Amino acid sequence: MERTDREILGYSRWLVLAAAFLAMALISPYEYAWSSINPFFSERFGWELSRIETVFTLFVIFQSGASIPTGVLRDKYGPRLLTMIAGAVAAMGLYALTADSLNVILVAFGIIGSFAVGVIYSNAVNTANKWFPDRRGMTAGLIAGAFSWGSIPFIFWIRSSATVANYTQIIWKIALIAGIIIVAAGYFLKDPPKGWLPPGWAQRKRRVKRPSTHQFTLKETLHTWQLWALFLSFLLVSGAGLMTISKIVRYADDIGFAAVVATAAAGGLAITNGLGRPVMGWVSDHVGRENIMILCFTLSGALTLGISFSGAINSSTGFIVCTLGALFFWGPLFALFPAICGHYYGEDYAASNYGVLYLAKLGGGIYGGYLSALVIVHYGFGASFIVGGIMQIIAGLIIILPKYMPPVWKQEQEASLPQVQ
Repeated sequence: MERTDREILGYSRWLVLAAAFLAMALISPYEYAWSSINPFFSERFGWELSRIETVFTLFVIFQSGASIPTGVLRDKYGPRLLTMIAGAVAAMGLYALTADSLNVILVAFGIIGSFAVGVIYSNAVNTANKWFPDRRGMTAGLIAGAFSWGSIPFIFWIRSSATVANYTQIIWKIALIAGIIIVAAGYFLKDPPKGWLPPGWAQRKRRVKRPSTHQFTLKETLHTWQLWALFLSFLLVSGAGLMTISKIVRYADDIGFAAVVATAAAGGLAITNGLGRPVMGWVSDHVGRENIMILCFTLSGALTLGISFSGAINSSTGFIVCTLGALFFWGPLFALFPAICGHYYGEDYAASNYGVLYLAKLGGGIYGGYLSALVIVHYGFGASFIVGGIMQIIAGLIIILPKYMPPVWKQEQEASLPQVQ
């Protein structure tokens, strides 16, 4: 007899989803509140911007780099203890921002704390594949959306109350809140037995069926070309969107738009970026992962080109609309890629398989940060956004290949071939 989630856990799988959502929300200040925190370092200590931004570069590297070891450990031992330990470490990393030594911040926040954030991120987002194969897109989107939405109250708190004199007091309070909630949420994270499916779901007519019933191990997944097509698409689309997030305020200032335009673009993107994830993830549950990936990435690319065009004609309305639209269709990548990874390769090794795919964000960060800055220095903001738009359109077109040639386990493929008599 098939066991239900309540029989396995003692509580509903939806409580696991809520715990993953909370854990994801409480690590969001590392990425989305950084731009609100780092000006205090320059003002208080006179540190150069290039030195301060090294901290964020380390964050991208170590947060992304944690995905593979976390996936392997999670698939073997489960997410509970990993998440609880990482929650305490991530909180200490946030607390390190109160230090008056840049080296302490670099190591404790940029390396150790950021690695812990990567552990929590990986454990949270892969909950969708483990417990919700029947709703991969929607649940992955909700959890991924928390990474944007969770920062909003903290950003408001910092911007409305923080000064050079008191910002350290606010930071340690945020660190304490984050640590307590993540550790408590981690207690409720537990994986189902390998091969578990929601009772009756396998017999029901599925709107989006897996192309293969095989549960691919990490080694098997690495030998499929479709993984590397997804990896390249992830790299291109993530790089373009990270450029938009990190450069949009400076672009608006460079054009000469009023400060309210830059504020609207920066504040609105945190909302639309998060909103697109569950919305388009839910749609993908009904009409197919690849269809929505192609749609989202090409539309985001077209709207990113629109940002450049709006800047060229000095249209503030067009600039805001294109920015918010581009981020609405860009954000779903963090729901759609884990969903399609589970869709192609199965649930049993989803965390380690997606860990490899998520490493593409590290490469995307190189364009989003350093390379796009070089393009801006030599050719201007408009050119950088044109390159970013083209990158996203290409990322969408790449998905056409696995859409029509998804990975199928070789024994299943051989069994489907006509037998020669």
